[in-house]
Amino acid sequence: MKYFSLNVLVVVLLLLTMPGKAQIKSISADQAPEIDGVLDDEIWKSSPQATGFKTFVPDFSKDMPFKTIAYVAHDAENLYFAFKCFDDPNEIKTSIAARDKIRDDDWVCINLDSFNGRQSLYSLYVNPSGIQMDTRFAAGKEDIGLDLIWYSGAKIVDDGYVVEMKIPFKSIRYTAKQGKVEMGVIFERRISRFSTQGSYPALDPKQGFTFLTQTETLNYDGVRKSTLVEILPAITYARSKEHTNGAYQSDDNFEPSLTAKVGITSELVLDATVNPDFSQVESDAPQVEVNQRFAVNYPERRPFFLEGNENFNFAGSSLFAPVRQVVNTRTIVSPRAATKLTGKIGKKNILSAIYAVDRANENLADFAEDETADVQVLRYMRSFSQDNYLGLIGTRRVRNGAFNAVYGADGQYRFNEANQISGHYLNSVTKDVRGGNITNKGTVSIKASRSTRNLNTTFTFVDVADGFRSDVGYITRTGITRGTFSISPKIYPKAGLIQRIDPVIYTSITRDKPSGMNESTVYLSLAANLPRNTRISISGDKSTEIFQAKEFKDGTISISASSQITKRIYFRTSYGWDNGIYYQAAEQGYGKRISNNLNLQLSDKLNVQVAHNFVSLYNTETENKYFDLHIVRGRVVYQMNKYLFFRAIGQYNSLSKVFSPNFLASFTYIPGTVVHLGYGSVYERTRWDGTRYVDDNNYLKTAQGFFFKASYLWRL
Repeated sequence: MKYFSLNVLVVVLLLLTMPGKAQIKSISADQAPEIDGVLDDEIWKSSPQATGFKTFVPDFSKDMPFKTIAYVAHDAENLYFAFKCFDDPNEIKTSIAARDKIRDDDWVCINLDSFNGRQSLYSLYVNPSGIQMDTRFAAGKEDIGLDLIWYSGAKIVDDGYVVEMKIPFKSIRYTAKQGKVEMGVIFERRISRFSTQGSYPALDPKQGFTFLTQTETLNYDGVRKSTLVEILPAITYARSKEHTNGAYQSDDNFEPSLTAKVGITSELVLDATVNPDFSQVESDAPQVEVNQRFAVNYPERRPFFLEGNENFNFAGSSLFAPVRQVVNTRTIVSPRAATKLTGKIGKKNILSAIYAVDRANENLADFAEDETADVQVLRYMRSFSQDNYLGLIGTRRVRNGAFNAVYGADGQYRFNEANQISGHYLNSVTKDVRGGNITNKGTVSIKASRSTRNLNTTFTFVDVADGFRSDVGYITRTGITRGTFSISPKIYPKAGLIQRIDPVIYTSITRDKPSGMNESTVYLSLAANLPRNTRISISGDKSTEIFQAKEFKDGTISISASSQITKRIYFRTSYGWDNGIYYQAAEQGYGKRISNNLNLQLSDKLNVQVAHNFVSLYNTETENKYFDLHIVRGRVVYQMNKYLFFRAIGQYNSLSKVFSPNFLASFTYIPGTVVHLGYGSVYERTRWDGTRYVDDNNYLKTAQGFFFKASYLWRL
């Protein structure tokens, strides 16, 4: 018995002295700190501190050029964070910009896993001028569309800059038990001129950039249980005028709307909206839409859909996969009403559901006045250790007795920290209203990847049935079986300007099911990272593509460069020589692709951007020109303060010969409490000859529009 007791004691001592996962115990503030960028509040003198930041860009585990200290505190209703970032104040890159426009500045970031479940992260960024950016990360994708209500202040001081942040518990989703809350966190800092990012805790080189599995635990006590209720009334007035049959026809439209959000628990939220205004105040970035094999897709920016939108990311997909999205909420164009339920039930169950009555179809065309489509979406995920999960998903769109439904399962499994296997199976059921036929088509995908400091590798297999369809998703191609393999070693020179060299080798084989023919791709690229956010790359691929049962050459050689030349000047340029297909006639072509972007921060408040995109295509045999297209876009923004900006955009499309200027004055106090005033017009080289419109050398204003939008967010 004596020896048994001694052995037990030894085991207990060993367990107590073994290193465990680090944790941070937040301190409760008796008096809330003032969010002004000055660390003179009493709470910061005694709060926990995190320091010893280590780099992960361009390389891992190096000391940051300057010291960083992060502070943590809270009270019953808010999280508080602060940063002291040492630096040369004359070299700090910052701007007074619109929200979410600080990616190229110096900044600090709180990466917050609010459930400590390793499935998703809130990322809240602040630059040295106190301007915010927030994103949501899940399933390997970061969505910049998120807009939370939180507060920040910052100030440049003699030895660097200071940031303070206040995040209401009501603005995030979390699990609370008897006033105790556990979250995960990674503190992050970027120094733009050194092309350097670092974090605390330091990222493990063996796990690469896998943030979700490397957070440090944050513990909070004394959190008050409260119920989230938000009411968002809005009004929109629009007056439009079109030149039709030789004369201008005017149309006035006044639309009230109401949106509400109710926190059923701190984890689960119900949203509902009636007659929502889904106008896009932030203009979609221009994309070349001519000669596309599949439709161009734009990211979701409408606030109603952003809560829980990350849950619709699904495993086994990628940026270039044929099945890009199972749920693309932009297919819900103009709903009369919609409702959404998102969040967690219990510790491991994640749920998202949408129901909408839509007044427009997938091609953005209005239905008849009494015609609508019902859209239903249901998503369930069961989380496990690390970032592993299994999920179910189902979508359905019904109109006039016709419908399309997609259902299936997905999941991912991580092992040995750096390795992950993911995949999905989906089946579509479609009834065509014209013939009443019902078809079943499926798709399956498996992806295996490994990511470390020195090497990234990926293998994928995907099979998509001919006729697979998803009216609520986004699909670029069906009727294929494809296997891909990529390998990307990372080379770190010991000296010199080059910080990292990234070679990439990618190859794929695709079976085109309708024709029974094969196509292939071999892609090589070499890129180098340098200081001042500079990257230079050259790439080339030798490819074939099957279209309408014919084989075409589809290779490219391109060079590109980007650099933050000074604190005020950033440029990005690329030049490519293409082989391609003219899809309208199914003929072989060749051409060029050129892209140039210049960003001038003329002052802390004034920003000018000039962008030029060019694409051309010629017939390989006859040298006849199919098209050459220039899109030139200029954008000027004067940011008077963090709330108010004035913006002017002018864009010219040489193919359609359309010039479209628009102007916007925008005031945003917090997300939801906004006033927008805008004007836009369209000029075309045309004239009315009395019977029809004909080409002309002069410009005619063919359309114009004015709109006013105001909304106020009530948070109870």
